[in-house]
Amino acid sequence: MRRLLLLLYVSLPLLFLSGCGASLAADRHDAERLLLIQTLGLDSGEGLYRMSVSSGLGPEDKPALVMSTGSHSIEGAIADLQNLSPENQLFYAHVQYILLGESAAKEAMNDIIRWVDRSPTLRMDTNMLIVKGTAAEAVVGSSEASTDITQRLESLDRQARSTGWTIQTLRDVATALSQGDGALCMAVQTVPAENAVFTEDMQSDAVVPAGYAVLGPEGLVGFLTPEQSLGAALLTRDTTGLLITVAGNTMELLDGSARIEGQFSADGAPEGVTVSCTLRTGVLETSRERELTPDQLDAALSETVAGWVADALRQAQDAKCDFLGLKNAVLRSAGARERWGGGWNELFSTLPVTISVDGRVDRSYDLEEW
Repeated sequence: MRRLLLLLYVSLPLLFLSGCGASLAADRHDAERLLLIQTLGLDSGEGLYRMSVSSGLGPEDKPALVMSTGSHSIEGAIADLQNLSPENQLFYAHVQYILLGESAAKEAMNDIIRWVDRSPTLRMDTNMLIVKGTAAEAVVGSSEASTDITQRLESLDRQARSTGWTIQTLRDVATALSQGDGALCMAVQTVPAENAVFTEDMQSDAVVPAGYAVLGPEGLVGFLTPEQSLGAALLTRDTTGLLITVAGNTMELLDGSARIEGQFSADGAPEGVTVSCTLRTGVLETSRERELTPDQLDAALSETVAGWVADALRQAQDAKCDFLGLKNAVLRSAGARERWGGGWNELFSTLPVTISVDGRVDRSYDLEEW
């Protein structure tokens, strides 16, 4: 009897495994029919959406499937792409990057964010970038047999993180817009690689960083220059590791912080903004044209960074779009949020701003220092 019970104890689970095995085999077969889309680009214009997608390189470097089509709706474009697909079911749950062309970012950014938020497959934590030009140019123009847009964006992402930059997600942008008057999003552009990459099978366009895109409540406001983007970064996030060039010297930011405070009238209304930055850098490469003393280098660092910050703030005020988040920082100081009645948008563009930067070059890495 004990042997019989032992035999039943061991064999019963095996009876169910046969069914599980069949189910797993069926699931695996179904999964093999799915083609994962990894990069999705959207453009808009003349009442149409253009969707461009890439599956990324497949097993054994199988070329990516790259497709592009237009429709009157995003869901219509998805259906058209599926009808045009030469193989398998297109699957969007693993999209890593969503690219918005300039037109889509200007005209339909909020509609696109809401579409992703409602989607049962796409995710709000997907990386989002704004393309100078069209997303179709980036997706199609940078893909070929041995590489595709996803690989290029993964490389750009790794390089950005190693030098102090980050790519924003749709959730980052949506949250910033809901909390203030604007948001920043990394911008990219396509450039010809034919005069830089000489491998025979690498003749497609490259995708390179292009500073920050400025997004307002209604969509794309414009683009910051690389220098303005550096100034904006210093005011909005941790910039440790950022590479900057000052008077021909390439430096790494070792530590940086910004303090934003408001000046107020007797009734609590903002009358001005004070921005104080503290920076510590290390020199990676010195200028070939002129050598500065340590004091001169500190002064050049402070002056240059102050100019970047001032330009970024000027852009925000001229556009009447507080993408730097000054409102919350100003109203937090001295408990102004409780004392002031409102009207920030009316005041923001005319508030005088005072900027001070304390820049120090702590390490020059010169051999004579050892």
